[in-house]
Amino acid sequence: MKKSLLYLAWLFCGFTLFFLGLQKPLFIIYNDGVQGNHATASDLVDIYRHGLPIDLATVGYLLIIPLLLIGIYWCFPRWNVRPWLKGYCSIMAVALSLAALADASLYEFWEFKLDRMAFFYLGDPKNAFASVSVGYMLVRFVAWLLMSVLTYLLLTWPLRFQMFPTSPSSPLCSAIRSQSPPSPLNSENAKKRKGWRLLLCLLLFVALAGTDFAMIRGLRIWPNTPGRVFYSKTTYFNHAALNPLFNLFYSVTKKEDDYKQFDAFDEETRARIMNGLFPTRADSTEMLITAQRPNILVVVLEGFGSCFIEGLGGDLGHVGVNINRLLPQSVYFPNCYCGSFRTDRGIVCALSGYLGQPTTSIMRFAHKIRNLPGLPAKLREYGYQTQGAYGGDITFFNMSEYFITAGHDRLVTQDDFPASDRTTHWGVPDHVMFNWLLDDINKKQAEGTGPWFTSLLTISSHNPFDVPYHKFDKGENPSWDDIMMNGFAYTDSCYADFINRLSKTEAWKNLLVVTVADHGFNWRPMNSTDFPIIPFMMMGGVIKEPRRIETLMSQTDLPAIVLGQLGIPHEEFVFSRDVMGNTYTHPFGFNTFNNGFNFRDSTGCTVYDNVARSAVHGADPQREQIGKAILQTLYHDMGER
Repeated sequence: MKKSLLYLAWLFCGFTLFFLGLQKPLFIIYNDGVQGNHATASDLVDIYRHGLPIDLATVGYLLIIPLLLIGIYWCFPRWNVRPWLKGYCSIMAVALSLAALADASLYEFWEFKLDRMAFFYLGDPKNAFASVSVGYMLVRFVAWLLMSVLTYLLLTWPLRFQMFPTSPSSPLCSAIRSQSPPSPLNSENAKKRKGWRLLLCLLLFVALAGTDFAMIRGLRIWPNTPGRVFYSKTTYFNHAALNPLFNLFYSVTKKEDDYKQFDAFDEETRARIMNGLFPTRADSTEMLITAQRPNILVVVLEGFGSCFIEGLGGDLGHVGVNINRLLPQSVYFPNCYCGSFRTDRGIVCALSGYLGQPTTSIMRFAHKIRNLPGLPAKLREYGYQTQGAYGGDITFFNMSEYFITAGHDRLVTQDDFPASDRTTHWGVPDHVMFNWLLDDINKKQAEGTGPWFTSLLTISSHNPFDVPYHKFDKGENPSWDDIMMNGFAYTDSCYADFINRLSKTEAWKNLLVVTVADHGFNWRPMNSTDFPIIPFMMMGGVIKEPRRIETLMSQTDLPAIVLGQLGIPHEEFVFSRDVMGNTYTHPFGFNTFNNGFNFRDSTGCTVYDNVARSAVHGADPQREQIGKAILQTLYHDMGER
């Protein structure tokens, strides 16, 4: 029993050492500088201090099975428990090492901790890892093997010695066995000793189990949650403190269909707060176009935040210089909020006018996306021919099913191009796609086809930015910033060249081109006040006159704006607003990031973290109430679809 207790203590120290001495340093060192944050010595102390309760809770979870195995061994001393403990330690060594490496490596791309969303994207490994090179994966695979071996050796080191013997070996037991036949008195004493031993084992097991439960739950009124570690206004420090395995446990145990998780108000209060925020019809609309049924092209630029466009206040305005030159020729909204932070949600925001979800993605639920409205489906009712184009693998993350159910009659993907054109990780580069699109539009014009609707989602301005263009990544060893900026400059060049050529064709005269990004770019943290701002531009021969419209609006307003200009009702787009309509009386932008939201209106901007249950920027009771009511409404609506 003494050795059993020593081994449990060893496992406690081993698991704790793994998190404090390996997982946390790996995360902090690997992600140093992400979001422009560098941890000082004081920051490190706070990270460890605030993260310790959750680290211990995770250790408590990991000790459950060893505690049960040893409890069984105490009841049946002849049972060989060592191989079971070794097997458990080997599984944990592999799992812990994988979680630590995945969390550290993915954070620079996702900027949120490891959670169940990783499983959604890993459902298609080919596309999930398209952003990284073979060398990148090989280095991490080798690191995973080394970490797994070292962790296994650490956890099982005491088992190399004579621990957990499979039969009683004490002198007293030997003396009892040597007596033949045993006397009634000795037999009675042996039974008593066995009874006391079992009672002692039971009491000790209950005490250990109670201690383990206290570690897992915590000693406060509320059980431990990821929000326990959130202490700083700098989200990166909170994430550094948060144990990735605990966060994964917590997110997996939450119900997939928990559509009441953001309930903050009773129904009457929620309805009162939401009143007038999302008008679905307008009595009159200010017209920006001259044609009643123009051909429509929607271009969704991958990750092209306003930070790249000088005319939209971008810090990196030297990157999107060509789009910047097009602004004076367009109707554009410099204060447009993207709906989410990932493409799978952003494309739904743009084409269905549906708000992005902070804890899941509606695109992964086939039975729900069938019940979403779609701009192409609505236009099809009014005689439009519809098609969607994406130069990559459109089967990724249910995207093909969404594009079809949203109303695209035809899909053009990488499979429609020869293998020689698929020269990047993601598929067909943007210049090839824009060349195809121009030819397709000219062909429709020559055939007199119309009215038609086409949507195009670009791919090249996405990590790893392997593009046939070298404006910023010159030299033998360009920095990541240079490679990144070069990728966006390439898309900027391809798009502007396409618009310039298109504007010289006959098709331009009856064409409305709507351009938006699928989400912002994390040049600044995703929960910053600047991340959600994206370009929203309207061009084409049907535009009355170029204008800059300062009104706050959202990416989700795209369907209602387009339909409003065509005089087509749009009541089914419950979260899309006709910004030019007379009922748009409370302008605001709303964006969600991983379990949080960003709300901006004329009174200011509030960034709210649902895990921390507090604002990380611009705390304001009224704005926080509106944001919470919107989330509650969104999730209730999603649950009913």
